[in-house]
Amino acid sequence: MNAPQLFSLALRLTGLIFLYFALAGLPGGIFKLLDHLVAFNLWAVIKVIVGIIWPFLMAWYFLRGAPFVQHLAYPNSARES
Repeated sequence: MNAPQLFSLALRLTGLIFLYFALAGLPGGIFKLLDHLVAFNLWAVIKVIVGIIWPFLMAWYFLRGAPFVQHLAYPNSARES
């Protein structure tokens, strides 16, 4: 394994960490969301939705290999398939 492949593996492992934290926080986030919906606190609902969605988006990006970060780290290397 060369350096770009190891870096790509590290990025994908970071994606797994984000996925773990996203799934671990999902039940509590859903209960907070329901609580704020009952109280009709719109700003708190938006914050909870962003708090639930953000880790999943980061996990998706890093599990794909974070192409922008990979290109910043190794601009001249060929992209693997």
